[in-house]
Amino acid sequence: MQRLAIGSQAMRYWFSNSREPKDWDFIQPLSKTNKNTKEVQFYWVPSFQYILDNNKDDKFVDPDFLYTIKMSHVAWDINWDKTMKDILFLKEKGCKLDKNLFNMLYKEWEILHGKKKVKMDVENDDFFKENIKRKYDHEWLHEQFMFGDRPLNEKIREDLNSPLCSEILWNNLSKLQKLKCASEELMVLTAERYIFVDELNKPMPLQIAKTKMLKKMITNTTSGWFNRFLIDNFDVLRTMYNEHFKQKIDIIKERNDC
Repeated sequence: MQRLAIGSQAMRYWFSNSREPKDWDFIQPLSKTNKNTKEVQFYWVPSFQYILDNNKDDKFVDPDFLYTIKMSHVAWDINWDKTMKDILFLKEKGCKLDKNLFNMLYKEWEILHGKKKVKMDVENDDFFKENIKRKYDHEWLHEQFMFGDRPLNEKIREDLNSPLCSEILWNNLSKLQKLKCASEELMVLTAERYIFVDELNKPMPLQIAKTKMLKKMITNTTSGWFNRFLIDNFDVLRTMYNEHFKQKIDIIKERNDC
């Protein structure tokens, strides 16, 4: 029966400077013979047949397929930190996403791990009734952290009374505008949860807070095309514009004596 090694063993096979493997993971159609142990794990979903049919190597999953598997899975908080580190490593090695495989796998992970419960097609007042204590109004914070005359999220919302964003309008933005738009949203959420907190909670350093919030956005609060953009640009978003945001935070604190 055909099978292919995935995970850290496949990474080490293709890239000698990858992390040290501790066990073996294989994709293989289910059978009575492929029983899991501590040293060997077998995995199967129907979409893996696409890999078996198209893989070039006869023992290890090709790098692009390996990268795509990890990209499709990082939207769920399952071994997340290790998965993201592998994604960044493989991306640096030039691995490319197979969109067909990604879409197939993502749908199967939704069945196995659950769809994201993100409901955006509501009025702003209904959307912001979530159980989060806010020191400042969410939209007001967008105006404090914006790069231009108005927050960039207004360019991708057909109705400003609703948080629902349009993929069509998003695609009209340049890559730089998309990065700034995502950065504004990331910074507002980071500020709400980790910077402007009550006296009992000590604010986190900005870099740590942004990284933690970005993980939460990927695994909990976004889905679809915006979720994919956050994953694709994780390492850029958590490091870019930090000085800009530090200056804005200081201004808010000085004005409001917080």
